[in-house]
Amino acid sequence: MSGPDQHLDWASLVDYWAGDLAPDDELTHDEHLFGCEACSTLSARVAVLTETLRDLIPPLITPERLAKLAARGLTILENPMQPGDRREVVFPKHVDILLHRLGGLDLANATHVSFVMRVESTNEVLSTVLEAPFDRAAGTVLVACQQHFAAFPPDTVAEVHVHAADGGEKLSRYTILHCFEPPT
Repeated sequence: MSGPDQHLDWASLVDYWAGDLAPDDELTHDEHLFGCEACSTLSARVAVLTETLRDLIPPLITPERLAKLAARGLTILENPMQPGDRREVVFPKHVDILLHRLGGLDLANATHVSFVMRVESTNEVLSTVLEAPFDRAAGTVLVACQQHFAAFPPDTVAEVHVHAADGGEKLSRYTILHCFEPPT
């Protein structure tokens, strides 16, 4: 929008709902939206999309995101694991997130961490994250498994690649055998 009589465009409304506008621009958008029915209608469409995306829980999360999910009242069951562990884990139907706390990682000198989730029986790659979030102090990567993941094969191997400043890389594997309780 460049003038008072022009409508807001989709991109500026996405920035508005994402909280990416400068305070003065946000105020200008607020004022315009209160007085322009066409822009308010478009803004409502953008809001549905941005708010839906904001509520999505990514498979890898930070400790801060975990705290927010817990504060929202989600039921979280923790599964702490160490490198080399092989564990069958039941995902109860009343649980929102089965949190695999992949620990035992030396992250003191890590420049970044990459993550791969594979199917153990076929070696098929389900997911790759080149810049995975990690908790340097705790030496962990947090995997937020959710009920809709029941569609994936139950035999998975999480691979955490810790990349060091000297160019070195350390690989840790965690074998997670999921068993989902059927919904009632």
